[in-house]
Formats: sequence, C-alpha cells, structure tokens
Amino acid sequence: MDILWDGPEQLRTRDVLQRVTSHTLAYTTVATVLTNLVKKGMVERISAGRSWAYRPLQTRSQYAAELMAQALTISEDPAASFLHFVETMSEEDATLLRELLVNPAHESRPGPSGPTGSRAT
Repeated sequence: MDILWDGPEQLRTRDVLQRVTSHTLAYTTVATVLTNLVKKGMVERISAGRSWAYRPLQTRSQYAAELMAQALTISEDPAASFLHFVETMSEEDATLLRELLVNPAHESRPGPSGPTGSRAT
C-alpha cells in the first residue's frame, strides 16, 4: 500500500514491482497481492491499455483512522483502550490530540508516516 500511496495517481503491476526495494519478488506475486487488495476493497483496478493499473481507494490517513475505529469496536472497554493508547503516545502526539479535540478542522501535518511514525504495508 505504501508504494501505491506514495506513487502517482495510479500504477501498473510492473511499476509497483520496480518500486519494491526490500525484497526480490516475482511479477506474479505482485499481481496476486494487487488482486487481493482489490478483493478487500482497498484498491481499484483500472484498464491501462493491455494491462491493469491500480490506485488506492482511501488515503493513508483514512486507512489509519479505519484501523483505530476497528480497534475500538473490538474492545470490551473502549475507555481502557483509549487510556492505554494515550499512555503510550509521544508528547508530540498527545499535544496534537489535544489540538484536534479543541479544533477538529485542524490541517493535517505533511509526512508519509503520520504522527506516530508507523507505516501500514
């Protein structure tokens, strides 16, 4: 997903394969992963001539927010979950949370990995 989020509006399978730097992967492996992302509703497949191109259906921030909402949904005690989450936040993230609670229309900060520095793959 990082490759799709960081790339241009859409990428072909070969484009994604060329951007993978951490592993040596086969074209068919990348094609299978992209097909699975389409089935999960995370990516849209678009005709691009004789091949397919792919683009994410949500931003990295939207995906992260969805994960947080899912975590609260499965919790038997959302208050305790929030408390544990807040206790593990950096001071910078806690300050950002306070700002967002006061002003929800706050502009998001630029950066590929979000406020905590973790990246979804």
